[in-house]
Amino acid sequence: MQLKSIHQIVLLLGGIFLCQLSQATPASQASIDQLFNTLQIKQNTQAMVKPQELKLLGLDKESFWNSVEPQLKTLYKNNLSEEEIQALDRFYQTPEGRSLSEKMPQLSQQTYKVVIKNMMNNSNISKGLFNVLGIDQ
Repeated sequence: MQLKSIHQIVLLLGGIFLCQLSQATPASQASIDQLFNTLQIKQNTQAMVKPQELKLLGLDKESFWNSVEPQLKTLYKNNLSEEEIQALDRFYQTPEGRSLSEKMPQLSQQTYKVVIKNMMNNSNISKGLFNVLGIDQ
């Protein structure tokens, strides 16, 4: 009888522990702000958009950032827990993390170009357009 009770206590404690793990703390605004500073997301985001593109839209870098920032922070808040945000911030403050944070914008941009090029090369519209223009793929 006593073994059964100990077994039930262990199961109960294990269940409580697993339940706590599954209920991660929502990311705080302060932690998200800190991660954005560490990753220099403002500067990287502003650098992604060419001044000519902003001018066509009637925006400058600061007004562009002011419209994008809340949306980006909401994405982080909705997809990452407080623990994940803090872990990312700690990692990106290491030498390896800083190196990756410098390389990732360029890598992401190159990845995007490869994906778009692949989509264009494999779409029926592009093939038809290439044929009309007499362009060999």
